[in-house]
Amino acid sequence: MDHTYTSKKMGGNWNHCRLLMLLFLTVLQPGLSTDGEEPELDDDDNRVEISCAIVGPDYVTVGVPSSVECLSNCKACTFSMSLDSQRAQGQGSVLAFTVSSWVGVLTVTCTAAEDGKGGSANATKKLQVLDGPANVSITGPSLLHQSVSHTYSCHAQCRPSCTYAWRTDEGPWIGGQGNVLSITPQEMDKSKTLLCKATNSVSGLFVAATQNITVTYGPSEMQINGPDVMSISEKQQFVCSAECLPSCRYMSSVNSQTVRGNVMEVTVDHPLKSVTLKCEAQNTASRKKATVTKTIHISGSFRSVSSRPEESSVLLAFILSAAHTVTALHYGSSLL
Repeated sequence: MDHTYTSKKMGGNWNHCRLLMLLFLTVLQPGLSTDGEEPELDDDDNRVEISCAIVGPDYVTVGVPSSVECLSNCKACTFSMSLDSQRAQGQGSVLAFTVSSWVGVLTVTCTAAEDGKGGSANATKKLQVLDGPANVSITGPSLLHQSVSHTYSCHAQCRPSCTYAWRTDEGPWIGGQGNVLSITPQEMDKSKTLLCKATNSVSGLFVAATQNITVTYGPSEMQINGPDVMSISEKQQFVCSAECLPSCRYMSSVNSQTVRGNVMEVTVDHPLKSVTLKCEAQNTASRKKATVTKTIHISGSFRSVSSRPEESSVLLAFILSAAHTVTALHYGSSLL
């Protein structure tokens, strides 16, 4: 006896599933390979959309070489780039340039074209144009007076703006005071070196300017150089000197007789007890004055006595150091 059972309901459903599967395979047949390998997909179905972007700084500085690069996701692309609508060819995906004048903003454009397939992408980037610092200079007096405040200002060509820092001699850089600085030299200062550093507020580029300044000094350490004792009818030279910056002018005198210059030649023709020399120095810049005196003692005998002692005199010859001229002065003297 045959013990095989067939269910009509289950058997009908299975036949229906087989028919649906055959239909599904028939529809997919063009996409299947006969040897069981994975089929190749059509290029149009697998194409990735091309995109590109410009990589580089957000700003450029006038006179400073700069560059930007165009990047794309395509494997074989031809790039063309332009700077404010001026094409730059032959540089591939890199655009190198130097801005010669300030224009505010530049626009860089890149086009990436897929070789042989017609696809392309575009990208743009705005670049802020900076200028400077350039032509940095310090304005202020070339001479400083001790214990007097003097003002200096620093100027630079700079866009959008610059910050300023100052340094005096070997001291630290001091900022936050803008482009103006006040200096008060000390008593012993003879010179100052002033530096100003201008820094572009966006790029951080900086340029420094230097100014060497003379500090007025003196007159000090004054003295009259020459012998302390001289004989009758003997000619002696006396020179007045002083420490002075930038320079001093001199007035030399014996008693009430005064001439310009710091060199004196003195001859005594009467047996006086002494002669007093006086020298005044004045700083040509600060107008500050100082005076020194020197007493010369007279020794020896009188060789040619005047018939009237009250008419005897001291002969003084002053040599002006600048003009090299001689002025002879006589004045009456009495015996001391």
